[in-house]
Amino acid sequence: MGPRLKKWLRWLEVIKIEVQELVIAKHTFHEVRKMIEANPKLQTGNSFYRYFTGTYVSHVVIGLRRQIKTDPQSISFALLLKEMTETPETLSRDYYVSLYGGSVVEDLADKDFDRIAAPGSPHIDSAKVAADLQRFRDATAKCEEFADKRLVHRDKREPKSPPTYNEVDECIDLLDELFVKYQLAFHAKSSDTLLPTWQYDWKEIFRTPWIERTT
Repeated sequence: MGPRLKKWLRWLEVIKIEVQELVIAKHTFHEVRKMIEANPKLQTGNSFYRYFTGTYVSHVVIGLRRQIKTDPQSISFALLLKEMTETPETLSRDYYVSLYGGSVVEDLADKDFDRIAAPGSPHIDSAKVAADLQRFRDATAKCEEFADKRLVHRDKREPKSPPTYNEVDECIDLLDELFVKYQLAFHAKSSDTLLPTWQYDWKEIFRTPWIERTT
């Protein structure tokens, strides 16, 4: 295994943690909103709701921005894909097939690798990776601009078109989708999403009064 592939594998672990945080944040935000929508007693104007919503938006938009930037000093999903398009030979079919060695799905290795490579090619297809990178860039363009002009600092210029909640959600869903695709390419590990399965009821705290009445 060459030094560049080792670097990409290290990056992938860092990126996984950050992408998973965004996926969990999206899930948590919408689950809490469902609780509020289901309980008329909670449907009142409240500064906490503004704080909760604002914190969520800032967190996920900045998180998306972090994954789209390709500064050479940073680690991001976009930079990983960019480097993959520049040196596709780094991720080879031989390496990928070796990950299946001795497993019950060993015969699926080449077919799985063809998701990011031309059939029979000795390495990944830079054009396929570039298409995924462009898809990600296009989807996150509004989030990137909004983060640059309103969250990182206050720009004198107005954002051309601030992202809607749905567009932010779609960006997170796309990042989740693309990450699990490339996780398969690097580790031969298949999953549908980075959203974890909780081993406890995280909503239990909402069934307990946070402030006990004293009278």
